[in-house]
Amino acid sequence: MTVLVFGLVWAGLGQAAKVELHGQFGAKLQTTNSWGMLEKSETPNLVNGLQGAYTQWYKLDARNGAGGEGLTVDSVKDANGNDVDLDDTWASLQFRLWAVASSDDGKVKGTWAMEVGSLRFGENGGLELRNDNENIEVRQMSLEFALPFGQSLGLRLRAGLNPYFVNRFLWNETAPGIDLMGKTTLGQVDTTFVFVWVRGFDNTWLDENQNNDFDAYAGVFIFDLAKVLNVDKAMAKVFFIPMNGQEGVSVPYNVGEKLSTDVQPWYLGGDAQFAVRGVDVDLGLIRMGGDAGDIDNDTKDEDFDGWFFYADLGYQVNEQTRVSFLFWWASGDDNSTKGDVESYMAVDTHTEGSVVLFEDGAFDDGYAVSSAPYLNQLGFQMYRLRVDYKATPKLSLAAALNYMKFDEDAKWTDANHKTHKEDEVGWELDLYAKYELYPGLTVDLAAGYLWAGDALDAWARKAVDNDYHPTGGYTDADDMYRVSVGVTYTF
Repeated sequence: MTVLVFGLVWAGLGQAAKVELHGQFGAKLQTTNSWGMLEKSETPNLVNGLQGAYTQWYKLDARNGAGGEGLTVDSVKDANGNDVDLDDTWASLQFRLWAVASSDDGKVKGTWAMEVGSLRFGENGGLELRNDNENIEVRQMSLEFALPFGQSLGLRLRAGLNPYFVNRFLWNETAPGIDLMGKTTLGQVDTTFVFVWVRGFDNTWLDENQNNDFDAYAGVFIFDLAKVLNVDKAMAKVFFIPMNGQEGVSVPYNVGEKLSTDVQPWYLGGDAQFAVRGVDVDLGLIRMGGDAGDIDNDTKDEDFDGWFFYADLGYQVNEQTRVSFLFWWASGDDNSTKGDVESYMAVDTHTEGSVVLFEDGAFDDGYAVSSAPYLNQLGFQMYRLRVDYKATPKLSLAAALNYMKFDEDAKWTDANHKTHKEDEVGWELDLYAKYELYPGLTVDLAAGYLWAGDALDAWARKAVDNDYHPTGGYTDADDMYRVSVGVTYTF
């Protein structure tokens, strides 16, 4: 990593500081036989908004197979009844650049990061001919400093647009907020703690009871048990995240008008990590509860009743080879328009583990499909066996086999009025390769092939009775593939 260090003098303070400049520049070429499955669309997480998650179509809509026709096929019929292939090839780039300024004593640090991300060549709003779009976005603006009191706890305060990592399946994204972090020792256990307040949405319009600000809070405690247990790694984490906000709010110019339902979800969870003699284990459990309010506009209040569990087991066979198995289960809802909301929803995260469904590739695109560890309200189960092999110091290879299913059945009725209920998403084979061509420059390949399961037939209707598909009829889901080749320069 190249680091630029400058000796700066702060006016009036006469204090030296150093500035580090970092970057990650990447370009990627992709091809697939079913672009519909891979297009950007809404997924049900709390950042996109709960109302939007239940009232708009996104990716694979879970409402008894309604919506999303043709998403799991590789061709559709045009108005004349001719087959039109959905093969597509495209190129995109993602440039990230960030600067870190810190005082010599380490008590003050500021970070500013910007990104031009996931922009396709030729895309409207992306990279067009004579491109004059405003593509740059701020990804982090953070000021962090040590507090003059509580030095025995190492208290530090951070404010701004900050990256937050609570759990990889729950919250791993930037958000505007303020957090307080510190360390202490409980007996022989080194303990780290973080308290967070995030303002996700701010509005001062009031009804007779409250305003419609959207806030998230978090308390995270991490216990390092390695010294106590005398192993390579032993860590336990517990966290609690209460949230409060008005979702789907229309600004009430009529002050007497009541705002939309108030949703107040909370998350209680923890994970444990353990490593000894080449074996590593990561287990986690998350409970989603709280009040959903009248989220489906039927005048009845609902509660959140979601669960998430994961187990990640690995074994380092030798210096070159590692074998791992990952299982996760996100609870689903078989009827999101009645009763409690039983589908688990992430706060904001990026899921990896499938080239076809979650776009594992040369770099993380940050596409909306990856913002929750599932495809829709039906929940998700993943069984993933992976082998990593370090062929040479510069070449890394990997292969993974997935079996994936919904937690609840997908339901649909065919042209013969027969009702189907299926939960199998299918089997997928993923292959990865990474080669360091020059220091800091890598060439990456990710290829995946999905043998479509019966549950995907719910979204495979190549033709329905409308202007675009006059022939009608149903068909099975097609197998899908996706291949990405990219280059990434990191410094």
